[in-house]
Amino acid sequence: MTLGTTLFATLASRNFARIQTEIGGLQERISAATQDPRPSADPARALQLSAAREVQDALSRFSVNAGTAAERLAHLDVTLGDVASHVRDLKDIVLQMGNASLTDEGRAGLRIEAEALREAMLAAANRKDGTGQGLFSGYATGAAFEKTATGVRFAGNAGQPVAQLSESLRVATSLGGNEVFMTVETEGGVRSLFDLADDLVAALSPPISKATTSRTSVGTASLSIEPVQGEATLRFTLTGPGGSAEIEQRLPGSVEEAINAAAATTGITATTAADGSLRLASLGTIELSGMSRSDGAREVLATLTDERGREGWVVDKRFGASPMTAAFDAAIGHMAEQRARAGSLAASVDSQMEAIKGRQTRMTQTVAGLEDLDVAAAVTRLQALLLTQEAAQQTYVKIASRSLFDYLR
Repeated sequence: MTLGTTLFATLASRNFARIQTEIGGLQERISAATQDPRPSADPARALQLSAAREVQDALSRFSVNAGTAAERLAHLDVTLGDVASHVRDLKDIVLQMGNASLTDEGRAGLRIEAEALREAMLAAANRKDGTGQGLFSGYATGAAFEKTATGVRFAGNAGQPVAQLSESLRVATSLGGNEVFMTVETEGGVRSLFDLADDLVAALSPPISKATTSRTSVGTASLSIEPVQGEATLRFTLTGPGGSAEIEQRLPGSVEEAINAAAATTGITATTAADGSLRLASLGTIELSGMSRSDGAREVLATLTDERGREGWVVDKRFGASPMTAAFDAAIGHMAEQRARAGSLAASVDSQMEAIKGRQTRMTQTVAGLEDLDVAAAVTRLQALLLTQEAAQQTYVKIASRSLFDYLR
């Protein structure tokens, strides 16, 4: 009898403890309005919840990436806007340079302004974002552009930083520095913005500011071709009483032979004088124009002395007002295109940020649905447990009382 009562008390105690534990846990979940977090309580729900939280974590990373990308592209847009403004200001100087009343002092002032704009453009090209990464350097850690003895060169690389904005979407957060600054399509070929600025500074400086891109004479003329360092191809248009011809000669080489080869077309002949210059002769006007040299020299290419003995320096045709204006027009159009490209990238990031926010809202709802407790069902279950606990307690008291009575008898 004693053994039976002990066993009954032990089992009852365990049952009470189990019921009380379940009641306590259920009361806590009702208070927090959440499901039982233990995987063992509902393995299928736990698996779904784990997958949903992984997606939430990924979306948080995408959101951070999108914010960083948006900030970087905002820096990019401002910088491109500054460069475009500098290019427009440089073009304004080209237009002012063509003013016939411009004095040497005025030209010197324009040169100083052009030099300042060139430096500002270089500084903008080497800007960095908030993390210290160059906007135009690719994956390179140093400056995107650097000065050399022959001009500014691109020192970055072709790498293009990107931001992961979804499981499958990667958006570029910059434009290639080489493409933005070094590939302006002009009538004279592909040029860099820095080359154009250097040309303008040179055009405002002696001796180019004292030279012209064409010269004329009547009957006779003396033409002196400047020597080159290494090799270069010289091209110019020679017009005489018979017509015009494009003269092309690899230097060092005989320009005399090239001129005489076209004599039937131009009516101009050439002979070499004792001093090495060429004596040009014709029965009418002699005009030299459109000169260029393949090494892109910013210097006097030739000297033409007319029939009256007046010397005139001849420079590359690209230093003429019209070609320079056209070149800077091309640069302005080029920068407008680059800003449009950057704007397209920024629009993609903004659109994806909205998509990420929408996905985050939906995933929050999904997780809430998996975590939230069905309060009505939980309250019903709690009431049932309380009734069970009360009934068990009453039964235990009755049996325990009867056992004690039998023992006392």
